[in-house]
Amino acid sequence: MEKPSGKKLLITNLMMLSVALFWGVAWPVGRILATDLIDYPFSVMFLRYTFAIPVLFIWMWCVEGNTKPDSNDWKPLFLMAFTSVFLYQIGYMFGMQKTAASDASLVIGFNPVVVSILSVWFFSHRMSREGILGVCLSFTGVLLIFFASPNVQIDFSERITGNSLIMFGAFAYALYVISMRRYVLKGGKKQLSSLALIAWVSLLGWFMFIPFVVYEASWNRVWTQEEWILIAYLGVLSTALSYVFFAIGVDVIGATRASSFINVVPVFGILSSWLWLKEELGLIQLVSFGLIYFGVTIVNKQPPETNRE
Repeated sequence: MEKPSGKKLLITNLMMLSVALFWGVAWPVGRILATDLIDYPFSVMFLRYTFAIPVLFIWMWCVEGNTKPDSNDWKPLFLMAFTSVFLYQIGYMFGMQKTAASDASLVIGFNPVVVSILSVWFFSHRMSREGILGVCLSFTGVLLIFFASPNVQIDFSERITGNSLIMFGAFAYALYVISMRRYVLKGGKKQLSSLALIAWVSLLGWFMFIPFVVYEASWNRVWTQEEWILIAYLGVLSTALSYVFFAIGVDVIGATRASSFINVVPVFGILSSWLWLKEELGLIQLVSFGLIYFGVTIVNKQPPETNRE
């Protein structure tokens, strides 16, 4: 791969920092929508992807033309849509109804560790002692925010339920990452690019919400301008544009360096929740972030040669 110029590298790093910012601010935005629209969670999920899908497909058509899945792609695409769009959004929206946005932004940081644990099962990876230590550190950080969060204004049992739903979302997204890796490793003559994959997975997931939206009958409600702006933020900036920027980042600076920016997401999540929602900011969050961050860093250093396949 050709070494990027200094200007291109700077722009790419700024794009990746923007992704971390967009994903971080998505937590207080989700908290506002989840609590204000508590009777219409699936409608919010549906509308989020209604905003995201046109951006993703227009970008895909501009970059690589009208890319369509092969007949063998539909089964893995459906699985990826069910886990990364449908199940993850359920964990996200229902979890945000009950827990603090800053707490949730920390809990979701456990996701890479879940991916590594599942890789032991699905790809026969070995976990070294250092890797096990990383899992324990991250899990300790998650337990700390579960049981010692400074956001005591939210009922303890509600926080536990909400954080558990966020963990469910992390597990669902980890299954998506595993299924995507299996798809990539399987290969194929017409394998979809990462951009096309995201676009088609988003579209399939969007269809899964429709029966629940019909049940909620959200068209009978008058939606405010603020609600539309917040949903558009989740759809356009936090979903479509962030995925596109992340894909560009992977191409320019590599997957490892691009993924390192994800570690900054809880920082933006905590700060934006503190400034916007007036949530508590305490030492426990810093300790929890440190444990999760260093745990994930250790786990991500697991060498690929530990794969026994």
